[in-house]
Order: sequence, then C-alpha cells, then structure tokens
Amino acid sequence: RRIFIGAQGINALGVMESDALVIQSEQKLVRQAEELIVMVDSSKFAKRSSLILCSLEKVSTIITDDAISDEAAAMVTDAGVKLITVKPMASAAREDTSSVA
Repeated sequence: RRIFIGAQGINALGVMESDALVIQSEQKLVRQAEELIVMVDSSKFAKRSSLILCSLEKVSTIITDDAISDEAAAMVTDAGVKLITVKPMASAAREDTSSVA
C-alpha cells in the first residue's frame, strides 16, 4: 500500500504537523502503508511544528517544487529518502505565455 500525505513542516527530526487529531489519524495510515510519499512545497522545509508525525526514515519519497534549498535537499537524500522536484504549473504557464509574442 502506498500513502500520499502533506505536512506542516519537514526537518531532520521528521515530518511535522500542528494538529494532534491529524497526527492521530495519519499515524494509523502510516502504520498500514508499505510506502509513504510526502508532497510538500519547498517552504515547508523552513517551518517547524511541535508535533512529529514520523521520522524521515519512514518516508520513502518526498515530492516538492524546484525551489528547495540545497541544504534541505541534502538533508532529505542523506536520510535515504528519494527526492523528486517538479516545476510548479503556475510558473510553467507564465513562461509559456511570456514566450508567445
């Protein structure tokens, strides 16, 4: 089973949330998952929260935008987590319209 989740923040301690009820329900899902994929925008690597959902070791993949800092990217890959960066659609759309003249 594969589970996709978002998060309030991510750092070396793990995946963080700010709501205890979210933590409670997502921990049940994480326990059942064979693969945990976290989808967050790059700003989440600068945010902290008081509640940790799980350690980075439990995460198989993080998907984020291409504005992730080199430091945050190194933290993810050093933890053995696969990192996928994507270009946000809004940026891609702006570039497409600006090149048409």
